[in-house]
This record gives sequence, structure tokens and C-alpha cells, in this order.
Amino acid sequence: MSRFLFYPHVRGVISRLPEHYKRRHLRSRLPATIKYIQGYPSEAFELAPDVLFPEDSQNALWGGEGIVRGFIELKPSYRCPKTWGPDLRQHIFYSEILDRWMIILVSVTALKQIENLKGIDNYILETPENELSSRLAMYLKREMLLKMSSDDFQRDRPDLVTKYSKFTLPREEAEWVGLSLDEAIKKQLKLEHEQAQTPKKYIFAQNLLEQLDRSTGSSSEGRHQLFPIHLRF
Repeated sequence: MSRFLFYPHVRGVISRLPEHYKRRHLRSRLPATIKYIQGYPSEAFELAPDVLFPEDSQNALWGGEGIVRGFIELKPSYRCPKTWGPDLRQHIFYSEILDRWMIILVSVTALKQIENLKGIDNYILETPENELSSRLAMYLKREMLLKMSSDDFQRDRPDLVTKYSKFTLPREEAEWVGLSLDEAIKKQLKLEHEQAQTPKKYIFAQNLLEQLDRSTGSSSEGRHQLFPIHLRF
């Protein structure tokens, strides 16, 4: 839960967040699709195990795996508590979008998914956010989307632009990808603070000049850039 929810004067900021962020955030809260091994029918109910995701899992790629608590039966009348966790290994990955090597702690399950998708770039971009379950993965996804939305990348790497064209997002939307609710609220407050520093009369005059340009079909970029200095009311 976001700590900002305890401040009534900040709760209204959530309603002013961009719609694309709200939709993405709600999808990331959905339960991940996990494939369990189906056992033989029995009289007892087979419930899904309670999976724990510790803080260390946010700085690695566990592939949706977590820590499961349970018991092992040593004797017919004695059970011993036990925990099961993923098999973790350090691997070196190369991202062709970011053009750099990275040493990341991954689970065997995540490593198999990366191999099936032929690279860490496809794994980060194609895997749904609710199945990544990692802050590191979301930071990498936002960095990749911002890199692909830059003009330099589109000019210098047209082959990668074509290869990952289905993942390309506008820069205004890519900046919000992977942000937690606290980070999104801080970003929205910062944007509103920057907009509040511009006097309303300049904003209204700018909108009026743009409407006049659209109606007449003329261009006055230089006038738009200089009017805050020369315009007087």
C-alpha cells in the first residue's frame, strides 16, 4: 500500500494520474498465471501454495518464482517446517537495445524463459508486468522503451526499430512505465508544480495564438517563443 494514501490532501493526485498509467498499474496487480503440476484426484482439496516474494527478489529476475513454506513428513506423526526457494545463479546478459552487458541474478526458470524468447530484451518487453514481479525488470523495461523512443536511436539503429516496432511507445507514455504508485504520485506532483510556475495569461495567450495559426494556416514559431518577453498585459 502506498504511504501517500494516509494523506488526504494527496489522494486527489491519484485521480489526476494519466489514464495509460492507471490501466497499466491495474494490470500489474492481477495475479500471475502460474502452471501447477496437476496431481491425482483425491478427497482433499488441493489449494495453490502461498508464495512469498522477499525484498531481494526485486533486485533480480526470479521468473515469477518465490519462496514457498510448508512441511516435510519425517515420521507418520511428525512434520518438520521447511521452505523451498528458486535455484538462483549469476549470469551475464547483453542487451542490444541498451547496448551494454549486465550481470544479473536469475533463477533457472527465468533463464529458460530468456532462452526461449531469444534474449533478455524480448523477455523484458514481452513478459507481462504481473509475471515479472521485479522492480529491476520494470526499470529495465522503462529504460528500453525510453531508448527506443529517442530520435538518436531511431536514426542510428533502424534495424532494431523495425525488430521491436510492436513494443514502441510515445516518450510521454514510456516515462511512466514501471513506476510504483509512490513514484507516479511524486512525478505527477512535480509536473503540476512546474506547470503552476507558468502564469495563466501566458498559457491562454499561447492557446489563442495556436488557434489563430490553425485557422489562418500560417506559422509563427518565433513569435510563440518570444511572446513571454514581449507580451504585456
